[in-house]
Amino acid sequence: MSRLLDRVESAAPDAGLLWLDANDYASALLAHGAPPWLDVAATLAWQRKSQGLLRSDVVTLPLAVVIEAWLAHRPALSGAMAAKSRLLAPLKVLLADEPLRAHLAEMVRGMRAGFGDAVLALRIPSPRLWPALAYAQAFGADQPAEVTADDADAASVYVADFLRGFGDAGVDALLLEDTAATVPRCDDDLSCYGAVINVARNYRWDLGLLQPAAADYDAAPLDFVIAPEPQRGARLAALRLPASFWDTGVAAAAPLRYVEVPASALLPEAVLERLSALRGG
Repeated sequence: MSRLLDRVESAAPDAGLLWLDANDYASALLAHGAPPWLDVAATLAWQRKSQGLLRSDVVTLPLAVVIEAWLAHRPALSGAMAAKSRLLAPLKVLLADEPLRAHLAEMVRGMRAGFGDAVLALRIPSPRLWPALAYAQAFGADQPAEVTADDADAASVYVADFLRGFGDAGVDALLLEDTAATVPRCDDDLSCYGAVINVARNYRWDLGLLQPAAADYDAAPLDFVIAPEPQRGARLAALRLPASFWDTGVAAAAPLRYVEVPASALLPEAVLERLSALRGG
């Protein structure tokens, strides 16, 4: 049994696990709105404060967010990404950048050492979403990119090679993220993520997909799906709580609940009260 799924299986049935996506909130509360992603030691100190306050059962490093901060201070890399106009060129250049890889690997290893008792997850855009994000970073947000199934399949190979750099870093789970525009629409769409799925299997990472709604594909190749409603074929259907939770405090029960804490959330005391209620406290 894997570490995440084992924790879910052993959790109290009346509470379950809480997976908190709280970086925006912790940035506003603890980092003056400027998370120190470019400084590994400062990031680890900030994350320890956040975890000490919020106590997420899963500690997550959002690699795309760190990369965005990295690019803001690395114009040479942004320029290299824009050297060729082919759709996948920016992503290929980005993920092959050795200084970036070294920085991220150091950060992941530091988080593993600092949060030994928690499940450690990496969150990345899916192979269908990431090419469009990288293309916009290279050429501007006004240059939309249409990513086909073949493009996603090729991008999956680049992403898989990038992920091998974390193979010995103590990662427990890999969370892919899709939007309403990129979530798989059929089984063939999910199969385009094959190279990433294979890497996760090779390193025995739990593999999940974060999506805005259930879609028409079979999630059997994944370990879990995080959505507002169950996804067909998911081994573990994790519940993505709606934004209205912060107003109403109402949330359905589930063995694993994914909670996004917005930067504009309630006062810290009220946030902790909401989370305590979810834990059954």
